[in-house]
Amino acid sequence: MRFVITIFLALTLLAQIPLERSLNARDVQISSSRCSVAAASAADELAKQFDQHQFVFIGSTHGDLKIEQFLACLVTRPAFRERVTDVVTEWASSGQQRLIDRYVLGLEEISMEDLAPIWFDTDAPTMWTTLPQVRETLKALHDVNKTLPAAKRIRLVGGNDPTDWSKIKVTEDLAPYPFKTNFMPHLIVEHLAKAPGNRTLVVYGDAHIHYKGNNFMPDLEYALGRSKLFVVGRIGELRPDERNYLAAVGDPNQTFFVDARRFPTDIPWPKSLRVAYEETSKNVADYIDAFVYLGPEPDKDMRGSIPLTAAQQRELARRNSITSDPQRSMRARFQGRAQWFSAHPNDIPPRPF
Repeated sequence: MRFVITIFLALTLLAQIPLERSLNARDVQISSSRCSVAAASAADELAKQFDQHQFVFIGSTHGDLKIEQFLACLVTRPAFRERVTDVVTEWASSGQQRLIDRYVLGLEEISMEDLAPIWFDTDAPTMWTTLPQVRETLKALHDVNKTLPAAKRIRLVGGNDPTDWSKIKVTEDLAPYPFKTNFMPHLIVEHLAKAPGNRTLVVYGDAHIHYKGNNFMPDLEYALGRSKLFVVGRIGELRPDERNYLAAVGDPNQTFFVDARRFPTDIPWPKSLRVAYEETSKNVADYIDAFVYLGPEPDKDMRGSIPLTAAQQRELARRNSITSDPQRSMRARFQGRAQWFSAHPNDIPPRPF
């Protein structure tokens, strides 16, 4: 299989849910605590896409609050729980999969402080470590899994670099570890796509997941076919110049989900959905299969909300000293690319139960 190598430095009404079991009091408590009626309806429409597609992708980039609030709602919905087996997130280190499994699948009560390596051992620790909404989504999934039997619990899978920083002393020690954009096609094609009954939500930066982009999506289309994939764009807030487009497909005063069959063809598509300069087609469906509009209220950038600890700052300084020469770091990784997946199929810890 050919993988394109890309590097990036830098709750609807209950009667409308067709597949879910009857709700109990615990279900209602979990869902209502994180979902408005409009957000719940949009979440359920998104969840239905798993009836036809194995992988649903949705963008979540760099600190925006409202999309993570929507995701925390989504994972609590019975429509989602009845369909989905795994969630892959960009903010979680694949090298910390056993720790993730202990908390999300094993339901161990682990403090957020002790869970910090999940988002710290990534390519952007100063961003994801400082976001409270990352912790909220993780906690939401933990709480949902408490209501499910072990075999039905939803696994969170790290989609970021698998680097074991405890073993990195010099730049050349990076050689066995792929970049996250090389790791993702391997994870999806060689692991998740081959798991019987798998249905996976992939939460990754918008620029990584749009079709026709300089990203890993061509690899997935080539290996799996587009029919197995469904890409959801997002609009985080209401902009005056986008009101007419939104009004043509929904109510701009509340959250909604719309798929490409309803995209207008006579109105320029919202700039909020454009994530790359090369997205110049008049048809937004060339790049996404649907989008979720998160309501008119202004979004908020939450980066820096939680300060790094002194120990984290020291460790970050150590890592930065090792990677201070980007060309040397890149060369070390690519010269070691024969090692990247040499442990396959054991390079991803098996689901513990």
